[in-house]
Amino acid sequence: MVDINRNKYYGMIHKGVQALLKDRMGFCDDDEYRNYLGITVGKTSCKEMTDEELMDLVKGLRDEGYLTFNKQPGGQGEGNRPTNAQWAKLAALAKDKGWSGLNDVRLDAFVERTAGVKKTRWLTRTKISEVILGLERWLGGRHG
Repeated sequence: MVDINRNKYYGMIHKGVQALLKDRMGFCDDDEYRNYLGITVGKTSCKEMTDEELMDLVKGLRDEGYLTFNKQPGGQGEGNRPTNAQWAKLAALAKDKGWSGLNDVRLDAFVERTAGVKKTRWLTRTKISEVILGLERWLGGRHG
Protein backbone atom coordinates (compact mmCIF):
# COMPACT_ATOMS: atom_id res chain seq x y z
CA MET A 1 0.00 0.00 0.00
CA VAL A 2 1.37 3.38 -1.02
CA ASP A 3 0.80 6.44 1.18
CA ILE A 4 -0.21 9.35 -1.02
CA ASN A 5 -0.70 13.05 -0.41
CA ARG A 6 -4.48 13.10 -0.89
CA ASN A 7 -4.68 16.91 -1.08
CA LYS A 8 -2.16 16.90 -3.94
CA TYR A 9 -4.26 14.31 -5.77
CA TYR A 10 -7.45 16.35 -5.17
CA GLY A 11 -5.75 19.32 -6.82
CA MET A 12 -4.47 17.30 -9.78
CA ILE A 13 -7.90 15.74 -10.32
CA HIS A 14 -9.65 19.10 -10.10
CA LYS A 15 -7.22 20.64 -12.61
CA GLY A 16 -7.41 17.67 -15.00
CA VAL A 17 -11.20 17.29 -14.91
CA GLN A 18 -11.63 21.04 -15.45
CA ALA A 19 -9.37 20.87 -18.52
CA LEU A 20 -11.19 17.79 -19.84
CA LEU A 21 -14.66 19.31 -19.41
CA LYS A 22 -13.62 22.64 -20.94
CA ASP A 23 -12.14 20.74 -23.89
CA ARG A 24 -15.16 18.49 -24.41
CA MET A 25 -18.02 20.77 -23.37
CA GLY A 26 -16.60 24.26 -23.54
CA PHE A 27 -17.25 24.91 -19.85
CA CYS A 28 -16.86 23.40 -16.40
CA ASP A 29 -19.09 23.92 -13.37
CA ASP A 30 -19.44 22.08 -10.08
CA ASP A 31 -22.38 19.96 -11.28
CA GLU A 32 -20.54 18.76 -14.38
CA TYR A 33 -17.38 18.13 -12.34
CA ARG A 34 -19.31 15.93 -9.90
CA ASN A 35 -21.18 14.21 -12.76
CA TYR A 36 -17.85 13.33 -14.37
CA LEU A 37 -16.52 11.90 -11.09
CA GLY A 38 -19.73 9.93 -10.61
CA ILE A 39 -19.63 8.46 -14.11
CA THR A 40 -15.90 7.72 -13.99
CA VAL A 41 -15.44 6.46 -10.42
CA GLY A 42 -18.95 6.08 -9.04
CA LYS A 43 -18.36 8.73 -6.36
CA THR A 44 -19.12 12.44 -6.67
CA SER A 45 -16.37 13.67 -4.34
CA CYS A 46 -12.64 12.97 -4.22
CA LYS A 47 -12.88 12.73 -0.43
CA GLU A 48 -15.07 9.62 -0.82
CA MET A 49 -12.50 7.88 -3.05
CA THR A 50 -9.89 5.38 -1.94
CA ASP A 51 -6.20 6.10 -2.57
CA GLU A 52 -6.27 3.59 -5.45
CA GLU A 53 -9.26 5.33 -7.06
CA LEU A 54 -7.51 8.69 -6.79
CA MET A 55 -4.33 7.28 -8.37
CA ASP A 56 -6.30 5.59 -11.17
CA LEU A 57 -8.21 8.79 -11.94
CA VAL A 58 -4.99 10.83 -12.11
CA LYS A 59 -3.41 8.18 -14.35
CA GLY A 60 -6.42 8.29 -16.67
CA LEU A 61 -6.30 12.09 -16.89
CA ARG A 62 -2.55 11.93 -17.66
CA ASP A 63 -3.08 9.23 -20.28
CA GLU A 64 -5.67 11.41 -22.01
CA GLY A 65 -3.35 14.43 -21.94
CA TYR A 66 -5.28 16.56 -19.45
CA LEU A 67 -2.47 16.40 -16.89
CA THR A 68 1.14 16.71 -18.00
CA PHE A 69 4.15 14.68 -16.89
CA ASN A 70 6.25 17.78 -16.24
CA LYS A 71 6.18 18.67 -12.55
CA GLN A 72 7.89 22.06 -12.94
CA PRO A 73 5.52 24.71 -14.32
CA GLY A 74 6.84 25.84 -17.67
CA GLY A 75 9.94 23.71 -17.27
CA GLN A 76 12.15 26.80 -17.01
CA GLY A 77 15.67 25.94 -16.00
CA GLU A 78 14.93 22.28 -15.36
CA GLY A 79 17.45 20.68 -17.64
CA ASN A 80 16.09 19.64 -21.00
CA ARG A 81 12.62 18.46 -19.93
CA PRO A 82 9.74 19.48 -22.21
CA THR A 83 7.57 22.37 -21.09
CA ASN A 84 3.91 22.03 -20.12
CA ALA A 85 3.02 23.79 -23.37
CA GLN A 86 4.96 21.18 -25.38
CA TRP A 87 3.23 18.30 -23.55
CA ALA A 88 -0.17 19.92 -24.11
CA LYS A 89 0.56 20.46 -27.83
CA LEU A 90 1.71 16.86 -28.25
CA ALA A 91 -1.39 15.56 -26.44
CA ALA A 92 -3.66 17.68 -28.67
CA LEU A 93 -1.95 16.44 -31.85
CA ALA A 94 -2.20 12.83 -30.66
CA LYS A 95 -5.94 13.31 -30.16
CA ASP A 96 -6.22 14.84 -33.64
CA LYS A 97 -4.69 11.59 -34.94
CA GLY A 98 -7.39 9.65 -33.09
CA TRP A 99 -4.97 8.31 -30.50
CA SER A 100 -5.91 8.07 -26.83
CA GLY A 101 -3.27 10.46 -25.47
CA LEU A 102 0.32 10.65 -24.33
CA ASN A 103 0.56 6.98 -23.31
CA ASP A 104 -0.84 5.55 -26.56
CA VAL A 105 1.42 2.85 -28.01
CA ARG A 106 0.94 4.35 -31.49
CA LEU A 107 2.38 7.65 -30.25
CA ASP A 108 5.31 5.76 -28.70
CA ALA A 109 5.92 4.09 -32.07
CA PHE A 110 5.79 7.45 -33.87
CA VAL A 111 8.15 8.97 -31.29
CA GLU A 112 10.62 6.13 -31.80
CA ARG A 113 10.51 6.48 -35.60
CA THR A 114 10.71 10.28 -35.54
CA ALA A 115 13.06 11.03 -32.66
CA GLY A 116 14.73 7.70 -31.89
CA VAL A 117 13.34 7.70 -28.33
CA LYS A 118 11.55 4.54 -27.13
CA LYS A 119 8.92 6.14 -24.87
CA THR A 120 7.08 9.43 -25.17
CA ARG A 121 7.71 10.23 -21.49
CA TRP A 122 11.49 10.13 -22.10
CA LEU A 123 11.43 12.97 -24.65
CA THR A 124 13.65 16.02 -24.22
CA ARG A 125 12.69 19.55 -25.24
CA THR A 126 14.54 19.20 -28.52
CA LYS A 127 13.16 15.76 -29.33
CA ILE A 128 9.56 16.67 -28.46
CA SER A 129 9.84 19.59 -30.91
CA GLU A 130 10.85 17.12 -33.64
CA VAL A 131 7.86 14.90 -32.80
CA ILE A 132 5.43 17.85 -32.74
CA LEU A 133 6.71 19.05 -36.12
CA GLY A 134 6.44 15.53 -37.56
CA LEU A 135 2.85 15.12 -36.35
CA GLU A 136 1.88 18.57 -37.66
CA ARG A 137 3.29 17.65 -41.08
CA TRP A 138 1.52 14.28 -41.04
CA LEU A 139 -1.80 15.84 -40.08
CA GLY A 140 -1.32 18.67 -42.57
CA GLY A 141 -0.65 16.22 -45.39
CA ARG A 142 -3.85 14.33 -44.65
CA HIS A 143 -6.02 17.42 -44.63
CA GLY A 144 -4.41 19.13 -47.58
